[in-house]
Amino acid sequence: MFAANKMPQLNASKAIAKTALAITANIASLFVVSYGLNNAEAININNPTPQQETTTGGSKALVTVRPSSNFDSRISATLLDSRDRLWLGTWQGLIQIDQLTGKAISSISLPNSTVTALLEDNRGFFWVGTTSGLYQISPSSGKIENIAIQLSSSRILSLAMDRAGFIWVGTDQGITRISPYNAETYARLPNIPGTAANVMQIDNAGNIWVGTLNGLFKINPGTAKITARIPFVSGQIVQALTVDPSGTVWAGTPRNVIEINPKTNKAIARINTVTGRDIVALASDKSGELWIGMRDGLVLANTYNGEITSFISNLPHSSVVNLLISEHQLWIGTMGGLGKINAKLKKSEIPNATATVIYTIQK
Repeated sequence: MFAANKMPQLNASKAIAKTALAITANIASLFVVSYGLNNAEAININNPTPQQETTTGGSKALVTVRPSSNFDSRISATLLDSRDRLWLGTWQGLIQIDQLTGKAISSISLPNSTVTALLEDNRGFFWVGTTSGLYQISPSSGKIENIAIQLSSSRILSLAMDRAGFIWVGTDQGITRISPYNAETYARLPNIPGTAANVMQIDNAGNIWVGTLNGLFKINPGTAKITARIPFVSGQIVQALTVDPSGTVWAGTPRNVIEINPKTNKAIARINTVTGRDIVALASDKSGELWIGMRDGLVLANTYNGEITSFISNLPHSSVVNLLISEHQLWIGTMGGLGKINAKLKKSEIPNATATVIYTIQK
């Protein structure tokens, strides 16, 4: 059932939750501000570019620009850029694939290959978060333009871009706002409630919502100040966020999906049919239907009554990690590859909705 008026109590243990998803940063801080490859081009799988070395500030920085031989099907981030190119962040680097065939077209390797977050800025540059740093990359050349060094931590968990074009970097030790031009720091929020900025989402009014190990709060991007904390979500891990067409905010936790009114900052409902499921990804399209990615599958929910209308079959892997809606397609990043499904399903297609596997690695 869908609780629309009163919010039932959730008994998630804060101590257990924090232990389960506790994150530690083991990588030393980065000292090189920027470096690049003079003649690097987008990497073609069939014509790899050899490893190259460049010198910055008197010290050498080694950058591998050839595609990795260990392509990975663990899709940690997904990006459809302004040129309609599909990029996958994996545990082994960043690759571009053909949307129809799933064939790898090019790749951009990084000093640290484990990609955790992807974002394209207003100029078409990529920001790539990894487990040991944040890099600004020119996707057409593969050149690393900037390395952000004054962050709260080098372990990047989430990225967002506000209406002014500033990049917000969520780490396991707080949030930093940086310039999209030179990665200069403009604001730091190291002591946020819940410590780790697991996920960030811009709402229809331009506010930034941040899900952490201890709830959900809202930031005014102009002042870089926390303007609200959501009482009911306090004490829960928030690891997924989306905003539906009406402006409503939806938050995913290891136990449920919670609906929040962005004007009153109050939780108003939850989808009881997924209670107890580990929610890791959410997406909503123009129709207002809610796609819910879990550790054990993908479902489609009706946001008006909380009914689950479809359990999606034929996923590359049952563990869904991220979801991306573009036009009429939902891209499904999983721990075993990338799938897609028509986000505009006909009513007759919904009960037996089936995904198409686009990219995976056969073992």
